[in-house]
Amino acid sequence: MALASAPAFAQTTESEDVGVGPAEAVDDASAPQTIVVTGSRIKQPNLESASPVTVVTSEEVTQTGTTRVEDLVNSLPQVFAGQGANVSNGASGTATLNLRGLGSERTLVLVNGRRLVPGDPTTSAADINVIPAALIDRIDVLTGGASSVYGADAVAGVVNFVMDTDFEGFKLDTQYSVYNHDNRNKSKYTDALDAKGFGYPRGMSTNGGAFDITASFGAGFDDGRGHVMGYVGYRKINPVLQSSRDYSACALSATASGNPPYTCGGSATSPQGTLFYFDNFGDPTDADGDGVADSFTSTIGQFGPNRTLLPGFTQYNYAPLNYFQRPDERYTAGVFADYEISEALHPYMEFMFMDDRTVAQIAPSGNFGNTVSINCDNPLLSPEQKAVICDNENLLVSPLAADAFTVVGNVAAENQARIDRGLGEPLLPTTPYMFGPASGQYTRGFAQILRRNVEGGGRRDDLQHTSYRAVLGTRGDLSPVWSYDMYYQYGRTNFAETYFNDFSVTRISRALDVVTGPDGTPVCRSTLDGTDPNCVPWDIFSPGSVTPSNEAINYLQTPGFQRGVVSEQVASGYVSGALGEYGIQSPWASEGVGIVLGAEYRKEKLDFFADSAFQTGDLAGQGAPTLPVAGSFDVKEFFTEVRLPIVQDSWLHDFNITGGYRYSDYNTGYSTDTYKIEGELAPTRDIRFRGGYNRAVRAPTVQDLFAPQRVVLDGSTDPCAGFAITAADTGCLAQGLSVGQTVAPNPASQYNGLIGGNPDLVPEVADTYTVGVVLTPGFLPGFNASVDYFNIKVEGAIQGIGADTIIDQCTNNNDQFFCDLIHRDASGSLWRTSAGYIEDLSQNIGRLETSGIDVQAGYSREIGSAGRLGLTFVGTWLDTLTTNPGVGDDVECVGLAGNQCGTPNPEWRHQARLSFDWTNGMGASVRWRYFGPVDLDSTNPGASHFNAVNYFDLAFTWEVGDHYDFRLGANNVLDKEPPITGSQTCPAGFCNGNTFAQVYDALGRYIYAGVTLEF
Repeated sequence: MALASAPAFAQTTESEDVGVGPAEAVDDASAPQTIVVTGSRIKQPNLESASPVTVVTSEEVTQTGTTRVEDLVNSLPQVFAGQGANVSNGASGTATLNLRGLGSERTLVLVNGRRLVPGDPTTSAADINVIPAALIDRIDVLTGGASSVYGADAVAGVVNFVMDTDFEGFKLDTQYSVYNHDNRNKSKYTDALDAKGFGYPRGMSTNGGAFDITASFGAGFDDGRGHVMGYVGYRKINPVLQSSRDYSACALSATASGNPPYTCGGSATSPQGTLFYFDNFGDPTDADGDGVADSFTSTIGQFGPNRTLLPGFTQYNYAPLNYFQRPDERYTAGVFADYEISEALHPYMEFMFMDDRTVAQIAPSGNFGNTVSINCDNPLLSPEQKAVICDNENLLVSPLAADAFTVVGNVAAENQARIDRGLGEPLLPTTPYMFGPASGQYTRGFAQILRRNVEGGGRRDDLQHTSYRAVLGTRGDLSPVWSYDMYYQYGRTNFAETYFNDFSVTRISRALDVVTGPDGTPVCRSTLDGTDPNCVPWDIFSPGSVTPSNEAINYLQTPGFQRGVVSEQVASGYVSGALGEYGIQSPWASEGVGIVLGAEYRKEKLDFFADSAFQTGDLAGQGAPTLPVAGSFDVKEFFTEVRLPIVQDSWLHDFNITGGYRYSDYNTGYSTDTYKIEGELAPTRDIRFRGGYNRAVRAPTVQDLFAPQRVVLDGSTDPCAGFAITAADTGCLAQGLSVGQTVAPNPASQYNGLIGGNPDLVPEVADTYTVGVVLTPGFLPGFNASVDYFNIKVEGAIQGIGADTIIDQCTNNNDQFFCDLIHRDASGSLWRTSAGYIEDLSQNIGRLETSGIDVQAGYSREIGSAGRLGLTFVGTWLDTLTTNPGVGDDVECVGLAGNQCGTPNPEWRHQARLSFDWTNGMGASVRWRYFGPVDLDSTNPGASHFNAVNYFDLAFTWEVGDHYDFRLGANNVLDKEPPITGSQTCPAGFCNGNTFAQVYDALGRYIYAGVTLEF
């Protein structure tokens, strides 16, 4: 086992010293003459890359015990966390890469230099679950735009997985791994848990076992003219629940005082059933005399034994059932083959298959306030419960209008009717009312019932991705000058999602609308009137009345189905010329001008379907409807690349310039020009300067263009709600409100937004600059180092402005552009009906920028007859990581994480490995991963700082003869706990279990053992 890091050179011959870092260039006349590196299609001998490239070799894959490739790549300081196995709430089921923190859709993923199909209907990002770790030869990570070479989406850079397609023989690789953590039960967690009576684990917890096996076989035939290699693989990963770690046993919430640092948050949707009764809803009075109009008064109760109503409620701990690591089962298979018919005709093919199935589990569904009224003739209610609910809420009179929120008509006559019937206080003509579920009822205010479906278990999101990738092509040499490569590629991902254990909103309403049946037993009103003969009453008004076998659970629980197909077709071809054969070369160079001329056609298509439960928003735990999407786009492109060797082994050791250009014509009505210019200057063999400029683009995805526009929960504030509008509130008046009007706020701080596709989008444009120096001093054999500066600026970024930003700009700045995006319903609300919303469609607005310095170094040498010593180092200093939504000031995210900046972005990250390989075949190494300190970007109280984190990993290998390689190791060998934060600064999709689980080692120590048999 040997490790080294080197500057970004092409790998021209097999190197002994490999690891994290690019492989070393070899100036050898006998070297192969068909070298192609990531970032260029020009074939030249002894070609170095002018762009910074980090190479992760197969040895590093082995030494880290990798079964999930994203875990390995995410450990590089250039890569930030994307989707992965430690995401549960908000999981897509895929594994994505986020290079430079600019987003997964701005990172282009290749396999053997060709695109990988989008991995999910929701995104254009590739799913690298398709990559079997045991088949990786190396991984090239190229920084900066590469659109002129590979087309759109290579904004942050390129990750190219180079597979070991030349393998011959038979190889069986198998590994088992497990997570192990000692729950130390620190008081900052346990005090919060004890205060709520929540349980938590104690002592050692070992779980999350994973088994991975891959068999590969390869052989040459016809005297070496042909070669074929195939593989099959299986991987199974077991789940880890948040209940197995003390720091994730409840959802922590930071306290204002910091003493104690946390409390255990919970949900009001208690298993016992919580009743929220809101009275005087929207009544512009000032009952407490504080000078501010009261929006409502509320009563909170919890259903108790014997159908009582107890004051207050018991919070529900929703954390324990959430998956900290999702279960996963994956099958892979593939074939790579080629056959040389002649020098000019060398056909080849690639085929890769993956079937991956995972389950994302979160806390049970239930009634999340989806019902806002209870019929007072419900026989399941006790007199005590009716006294609180019905006497105050339901007004048993005829409706005066069809409007769901405002009573109009002869209010005086209705009030007299109420007095005659002895029904209490009269109606108020200015007060909003909401109609109840039964005929002849409406409410002043509303009652919400919140209750968890603890009897039915957690919500389980079953996600399956089946991916196919096929390449058919041919390459060859047409003459000593010209060669070519042309291929057709088809990729397809079939997506299937089945969401289990969610509740139907419609059925909840029917199951709570219970009356006395003809035989005197409680029965659903919908059963009697024929609306729903299958309805079963949900008796939640006394604990213990609902059991796991209760028929009401089977009635209420309904699955949701989503299906989709993403496909990508690429037809590409180019010719490459070495024009030195024609004498076209510099007088100071030994090589001639290299040129590439090519054309490409690409088509991407999406068909996505959701069933009626998803489309209508009937699933209680989803938050918004999910609508079908269908669309496609294609692009026709021409590209060229030219390399000009100016000086070689003359008065300079090397000086060359490379340029590239690509023209892209999209059928959606726009075209783009991308280009690059790069240069290298090496006064001597010991030092090389390099730099480049790239213009790159990211084209809108099918979802960006064609996703249906729909109203969903999108904002959290309404600054014009909760008080009587005055003439001074000009921003509110610009939204259509009037003086004296009072708009009721949403008690849950949730407001509507219109989101969806925008067919007028155009590609983002990015400018990338890199400059660096490479050191390979001859006086220190085996040492190499590189330092590179990068700067990436994205303009016209495709993104939504944000509902809260829009309404803030209108209200505070009276900006008419933003005010025109606000649409209030008849009552002035942005949440009561779908007619009230903020238009927040994606636009080409705002910008992103990142800059910093990458440092790589490596050293390798023989230590007498004992063996070989190796050292590698890769680090990144982050100078800027800036976002701007198109309004207001830039948001700088270096050293920050949280609601604005998402995943942690430390100023400095690195990893280093020290290794030694003995001549007897045994080897050992230690890896040091450093993640710098991070502050939380929120003004919320509590923990606002993550200390720097140091992880140490150990690996041992043993080569037994020519056929057996054993490995044993532990990552995070000291079992360091991850940094913990409160829910206020833990955004969904980035956070899980009170930590950024895809960033830090969230589950503790990772132990693995594996063996490779090769014949």
